[in-house]
Amino acid sequence: MSTSLRHIIGATFATQVAAFLITVGGQVLAARWLGPLQFGVMATLLMFADAVNKFTNFGLETSILYFVSNRRYPFRRFIGTNIINGLVLYGVGVLAILSFMYAGGMSLLFRPEEAVLGKAGLWWGTYLLFAAIVHEYGGNIWLGLQQFRRYNGNILTRPVIYVALLLLVYVQGALDVNAALAIYGTSWLLPGLYIWWVSVFPLPLVWDARITRATMGYGIQVMGTNLLVFLVYRSDIFLIAYFLSQEAVGYYYIAVMVAERLLYLTQSSRLVLMPAAAHAPEQQEKVPLLIRANLLVVLLGAALLGAVAPWLIPLVFTSQYQPAVLPLLLLLPGVVAITLPKLLSADLAARGLPRYNLYANAVNFCINLGLNLWLIPRIGIAGAALSSSIAYLVAALMMMAFYRRVSGVALSELLLPKRSDWTGLKKL
Repeated sequence: MSTSLRHIIGATFATQVAAFLITVGGQVLAARWLGPLQFGVMATLLMFADAVNKFTNFGLETSILYFVSNRRYPFRRFIGTNIINGLVLYGVGVLAILSFMYAGGMSLLFRPEEAVLGKAGLWWGTYLLFAAIVHEYGGNIWLGLQQFRRYNGNILTRPVIYVALLLLVYVQGALDVNAALAIYGTSWLLPGLYIWWVSVFPLPLVWDARITRATMGYGIQVMGTNLLVFLVYRSDIFLIAYFLSQEAVGYYYIAVMVAERLLYLTQSSRLVLMPAAAHAPEQQEKVPLLIRANLLVVLLGAALLGAVAPWLIPLVFTSQYQPAVLPLLLLLPGVVAITLPKLLSADLAARGLPRYNLYANAVNFCINLGLNLWLIPRIGIAGAALSSSIAYLVAALMMMAFYRRVSGVALSELLLPKRSDWTGLKKL
């Protein structure tokens, strides 16, 4: 690579921090203007569209990243094949959404008085699904080509579009759940279309059975992992909607959204690590240093956020969202723990071993689901947060064990900061 990992990760982190500030600004406005009920409905529908995507995409977006990174197939033939595959999978996703609607699935997520808000929003799920496919596939093309500057520009553009459209619609007095979902989808679709326009157009509509078998073979392994990760991270949203209410979803979504912002450095490191490690295996040797640095930053951030959260949440989101404080505090230990599997999964996937993440998340999901089913009816959204933190800790322990088996690296190399780390980071 012509640019060091340190500079790439630093630039990606700076971009994601800027995007975070804009995104949080947009979410604060949406939460204030919609109120807990409508904001909760919006969160549930966003999670539903994301769930359909995870259940129907066969890991194709990650396969695109992996195979573009290692240059195994001619670029345009590979992309053309997966455009066709992606359109087929989108059709499957639309059928899944329609089946859910007409099979009475609404009653699982929405109380009768909430159903009117949810029904129209489910139709927007088909639009959100298309926007996600266009954006995710396109973004992973840029990551696979290691065009990190372009990717970072795209990351920053998305929340800018979201906030601009949100303000425009609010000023016109037309902001409701449906408008918010349309805005969210458009903020993903427009940058995604731009990626395809500058990188692939004219679209090479060719299909290759050999490429399809390879991408699906890798992707199915990843799909199971991605699906389980999604269920571990987001099944609590659906269970809160089922056991409690959409207002409770609104409170919990705020807690999750704020807590997960601590992972921006980890996400930046992960985004850069997988294509870099897949393209040049010597980059895998830098994983322990990256993990120690990320873990220290997230730990310090969690301590600071925990100290200020009791007054920060009501100040920023209004006193309506005071119930979000306790679940936020309970989520923080889990957010620190999940730093490890997020980075270790990228390293193992780059080695062609995504199955280890699948194993860890299968156990993780079972624990999380069982705890959620037990705790949410008893202690509400605090139970969902506690379940998540325990599950994230389990994931961290399992992924460290798998990584040690594959790499031979001692666990102390992952967990204990060293005096030489700062010098090592400057040499990345």
